[in-house]
Amino acid sequence: MPDNPPGQPPVDQWDLLCTFGFSTRFAGTWVENEDPHEVARQLGVDPATRLDCDLRTAMRSYEPWGSDEIIWIGAHGQGWTHLISISGPVVAPGPPSANGRRLFFVEYDDDEGVHGLSYWRDGEPLGQYGDGGELGPMLVHHGIDLASAQSEADEMNAYLTLVGLATGRFVDSGLLSETRTLYRLSS
Repeated sequence: MPDNPPGQPPVDQWDLLCTFGFSTRFAGTWVENEDPHEVARQLGVDPATRLDCDLRTAMRSYEPWGSDEIIWIGAHGQGWTHLISISGPVVAPGPPSANGRRLFFVEYDDDEGVHGLSYWRDGEPLGQYGDGGELGPMLVHHGIDLASAQSEADEMNAYLTLVGLATGRFVDSGLLSETRTLYRLSS
């Protein structure tokens, strides 16, 4: 899995996600854990629903407001797992961030717009943009100025850039073309 160089992402990440169909709703989670199957177990997936596939195949199950919770999960940068909520409510960030692990979560929907970027560690929320915590200093450290965002797309790109810098890998077409695992979460 190639890592992108430090600095700015090679492509407009939000535009790329929208080309894959996420303009209605996107919920992405990055967990500091190199074992996607362990993260999936923590979330309570139904192992009988496992399907190894690319994102285009996973998007056949895309129902932004569906009642079945479906995730597409796989390895990300060194030591990180990335998952996208394909259908249903978003995953609970607490369990995967237990035991000192870090977790980033960003969500967008076309009704409410950008929900912000949340940062968790050790099962506890440690910041969401706008309410302090550790996220503000991370943005400053990486030179990301949310005040200059002129649109929701700019804001999403700022959040995705921060996550890419923190995890060592940006969202790119290679990541979205990889074979990962689609799971339905147990009810």
